[in-house]
Amino acid sequence: MGYAGSENFRTEYHKYTFRKIAFILMLMAVIVLLSGYSCMISGRDMTLVEGLRAIWNHILGVEFEYNSPQWWDDKIIWSVTMPRVALGIIAGCGLAISGAIMQGVLSNPLAEPYTMGVSSGVVFGANLAIVAGLSLASSVHTFGIVLNAFIVGLVPVAIVIVLMRIMRSLSPVTIILSGVAISYFFGGLNTLLLVGAEEESLSQAYQWQVGSLENTLWSEVEFVFVVVLVLVFISLFLSKYLNALTQGDNLAKSLGMDVDSFRLYCMILVTLMSASILCFTGIIGFVGLLAPHIVRSIIGGDNRYVLPASCVFGSAFLLFADTVTRMIAGIDVPVGAVMAFFGAPLFLFIILHSNKRRCLY
Repeated sequence: MGYAGSENFRTEYHKYTFRKIAFILMLMAVIVLLSGYSCMISGRDMTLVEGLRAIWNHILGVEFEYNSPQWWDDKIIWSVTMPRVALGIIAGCGLAISGAIMQGVLSNPLAEPYTMGVSSGVVFGANLAIVAGLSLASSVHTFGIVLNAFIVGLVPVAIVIVLMRIMRSLSPVTIILSGVAISYFFGGLNTLLLVGAEEESLSQAYQWQVGSLENTLWSEVEFVFVVVLVLVFISLFLSKYLNALTQGDNLAKSLGMDVDSFRLYCMILVTLMSASILCFTGIIGFVGLLAPHIVRSIIGGDNRYVLPASCVFGSAFLLFADTVTRMIAGIDVPVGAVMAFFGAPLFLFIILHSNKRRCLY
């Protein structure tokens, strides 16, 4: 009986693992298909197969006759479309895993970089350069704007972290509410900054407010990729500690964890990752909120699988919003606005059903 029970347990565990891995692989396939669809709508009329073939041929280094239709397809896809697709994949991945970690360490399904004030800090930093001409760099052009956005984007969570160090007894709910309050404060500063701004400055500031993947350069993609890749790998090693923390602070402490320090380190990691993304894209909300929540509802709350699955789901979700909107509308709609359109009703759904889902956290 003991041997049979052990075999049944092993079989069930293998099924349990297989379902989660299959879910992640399915999402990866969706990302590949969405990349092909993006190519379909980027240049001349192409089929999905032609779009995927164009991506594959470039990867293999296939060369085409100069000025031929295939040459122009390759030029347009890899100069305009693929940087946008790549940034969408990386941004979705980074924002989603940031949300998953925040929700884990704060034991709250409503925690994410957006609600902790990173987005409002990023926009305020960008607008300091755009509207007021104040930049941490010698230039107030692209580099100065991005640098401002990144540095100031760290400030709201830095304030929360300081409060955590000063008042060690802060509860997770208090931490989230502190982030929301600071987010509103920076939002107010941003509004005051835009009062009386010139029309050209307002137009540029608007792009940061709504978030966009348009006009992405490969140099930007490379920078974000390196930062997010390093921080994602670090995050994946935290999964077992997150599993302990989601069972409660007391249990985590009984296992030898320094809960306050671990929470602090996770906040720093998440802030660096989300700020490095948002300083290039502008505000893209709800990815970090929705992706981990949906993933947990499908595969359960084991963070060993939730973190990588959230990465892939976030990439697919953001790429889907950007690609499908361009296909339907026929124009470049800011992806931040699209995510808000999808995210707001789902956010309300999460609030209304958070008590029923509490067991997942």
